[in-house]
Amino acid sequence: MGAACWALSLPPGGLGILAIFAFVPLLFVLPGEPLKRVLLWGWLGGACWEGVTLWWLAPTVVRYGGLHPAVAALLVALLALVMGFFLAGFLATVSLLARRRGELGLLAAPLAWVLWEWLRGWLFTGFPWWGPGYGLGSYAPILQNARWLGVLGLSLLALLSATAVALWLRDRRSLPTLLALALAIVVSAGAYAWGESWLNRKPEADPLFRVGYLQPQIPQDQKWDPAFARTIEKRLADLTTPFRSYGLKLLVWPESSTPLEWDGDPAYPKQVAALAAEVKAPILVGSVLRSGEGYQNGAVLVNPDGTEGGRYAKTHLVPFGEYVPLRALFFWARPLVEAVGDFEPGKSLKPFQVDGAAVGVTICYEGIFPRLVRRQVREGATLLVNITNDAWYAGTPGPVQHYLIERVRAVELDRCLVRSANGGVSGLVNNEGHLEMATTPGAAASFWGEARLRRTLTPYARIGDSWLLAPLAAVLALLVAPARARRP
Repeated sequence: MGAACWALSLPPGGLGILAIFAFVPLLFVLPGEPLKRVLLWGWLGGACWEGVTLWWLAPTVVRYGGLHPAVAALLVALLALVMGFFLAGFLATVSLLARRRGELGLLAAPLAWVLWEWLRGWLFTGFPWWGPGYGLGSYAPILQNARWLGVLGLSLLALLSATAVALWLRDRRSLPTLLALALAIVVSAGAYAWGESWLNRKPEADPLFRVGYLQPQIPQDQKWDPAFARTIEKRLADLTTPFRSYGLKLLVWPESSTPLEWDGDPAYPKQVAALAAEVKAPILVGSVLRSGEGYQNGAVLVNPDGTEGGRYAKTHLVPFGEYVPLRALFFWARPLVEAVGDFEPGKSLKPFQVDGAAVGVTICYEGIFPRLVRRQVREGATLLVNITNDAWYAGTPGPVQHYLIERVRAVELDRCLVRSANGGVSGLVNNEGHLEMATTPGAAASFWGEARLRRTLTPYARIGDSWLLAPLAAVLALLVAPARARRP
């Protein structure tokens, strides 16, 4: 039942609130279960949850990695099994708390969950793809509360509600149940009311920054084929030149938009510079950059006068997508990265300076890591840009999930986000998480919008995830402190 609720909560078309009810059956049966059984079923349940979330990776590695469908399904199943350990760890922690504190220990489930979800974003390079906080984030008033404690704060709210429901089903009259229900109702109602008031506030008079973006919709199997190079160049030019009279301050091309390695052909950067001069605006170009003896997945800011305004190289690479970790052990995975190369990571998250705006750039997968985007804002970014190539996952829920994850960054940090995708979801996301000026999905198009340049720092931008020290201390105290002896 929990896995079914989880599957139905997922986009596109999912009901985000069902992410709460996915946890209720787990927490309901947890007290009294043997720890070994909790670990086993938690692991298998977690693998099931991950499988229904990430199944769309299988057709991608079949189509572009050249793997047999059975092998691709096995790889996704193995990934799901590895990720399933996080749910098992959470349930084991709550089980230990319940053994020592009874139903009062069950009240600490929300604290335990956010610790394990945070760990999921760090361990083994991190993979914080989706979570109950993103499910609640589908409701605009609740989403605004991400400004306080980030997406993990929304997950805390989701688990508080799930715990209250589970306790109510177990015993409707106990003190822990009444405490959990009262707390969940008050906090949830307060969060919704505050979010509504934020959405209805009078907007501030921020400077406006006119920005354009492309969605060239180049099929993935054509991007690096030399036979299609001229066709791709023409499409990019045709989508760019209509901006001649729009007065743009920046034009954004998507990740790996160029059909050539940027430093490989001196003529191509000159062509892009000519386009920048024609539209009278710098162009941020996603391309493969040369780095010493290797290559980087990066972006170059090309000014109308032909000079470079800076370079950015992706700092957090995708394992088995942009590089193979532990190559001697995972030699069989080499075909997965042959289509895009084996990249080296960048080191700087410093924003570009563009006509009064500090532009923080992330490339594709980086946008799912709150800490990376937060660092850019702490370094002065007043506008966020994400360039991506979600054409890899065309025809699956992957691009929509990716967009919904990244739009939470805009709310967490109170910044507008410009998203340019080769295929997927492109548009301007305002600092309330609303997608404005979006291009038509699946169509080659270009569009523009006016982003507000924000300089305020939200509570989350100031403290990041350091607030998790409080849940950590509380969980450790409940586990370590002597349990009170019970009366016969």
